[in-house]
Amino acid sequence: MGYTSEEERWAIVAKWKETSSVRAVCRALKRSKKVVQQWVQRFQATRGVANAVKPGRKPVLSVAAVRQARDLLLGNQHGGCKSVAQVLHASGSSSKLVDRKTISRAVVKLCAKEGVRIRPFSGKPRKQLTAANKAKRLAFCKKNLKRSWKTTMFSDRKKFPFYYPGEKVQAVSWGVEGSKREAPAVNHAQVVNLYAGISIHGITALHIVTGTSSHKTVYKNKQGKTARNITHGEYKQVVESTFLPGGTRMFSTHGVSTWTLQQDNDPTHKAAHGAVAAWNAKHASSVNVLQPWPPNSPDLNPIENLWGYMDAEMNKKGCATFTEYKEELHKLAKTLPLAYLSKLVMSMPNRLAECIRLGGGKTRY
Repeated sequence: MGYTSEEERWAIVAKWKETSSVRAVCRALKRSKKVVQQWVQRFQATRGVANAVKPGRKPVLSVAAVRQARDLLLGNQHGGCKSVAQVLHASGSSSKLVDRKTISRAVVKLCAKEGVRIRPFSGKPRKQLTAANKAKRLAFCKKNLKRSWKTTMFSDRKKFPFYYPGEKVQAVSWGVEGSKREAPAVNHAQVVNLYAGISIHGITALHIVTGTSSHKTVYKNKQGKTARNITHGEYKQVVESTFLPGGTRMFSTHGVSTWTLQQDNDPTHKAAHGAVAAWNAKHASSVNVLQPWPPNSPDLNPIENLWGYMDAEMNKKGCATFTEYKEELHKLAKTLPLAYLSKLVMSMPNRLAECIRLGGGKTRY
């Protein structure tokens, strides 16, 4: 019989009203008697020309059961859809044990009708922010929303693990459905622990610190033993020998004499204040320390995105030895696109605005 559009259906009804004859409609519109009768009868019965509602298969889950499944899933107390299906069956909300896909489809459909889009999450959960933490983030963002970040250097420490010796691992790879992405990897990777700072004008040298595999350190911890991680004294040396001269060189080249050093609130970073004060006195310069940086806020620091980019680029290189890996890491830092670094820094207004919109919550960055 073929498909009849809604416009054609109303044309049939209009002609029938005009002529009161099915045969006349067939001649005028060149449609079969069966088609004309179908839509005339549909109009007489419903005063419309919509398709007839088909009864379909009876839903396996009642509306109440789907709502219960939604609450169980979003409550995160009973695991995934398979566990929720078991709870529904055990409580008598469903007459049989339904498949997990039935649960997921029904819940997603129900939430969509309510104007909410939901999806499953996997991977390591992000750290939950306390109300006090959100308040500090919100206050920081509001205070600095109008700040110009063109004279700020963002700093951070990062551990780069050497997981894939001699193997090039792309950030994205394709394969036949059903296959798995695999690569030879070591269980206990050697790591490069380093500090660096970025601005719209470039990146400082990478400063290797304690915590790097096979790295000898002269620094001691509070117990007087050889340090196994960064200390106040070593961080002070990072600021004095890398951040301050590197930042001053980057900014002074562009005629900027006053600039700001950003750092997170790691306890060891308190050593920066004395180092910056001494530097300003000695060089008659004006370097400031941005404070207070809110706790648990890596999403507000653009250098975090750089670490992810560098980590992926290093995996592509397929370095055979740890020595080669460290050398390539320094080479990569020297060839980073300036436009990319500038784009990261200048994303700060958007980061702060989104954090404010979320009431101090975690952003997408």
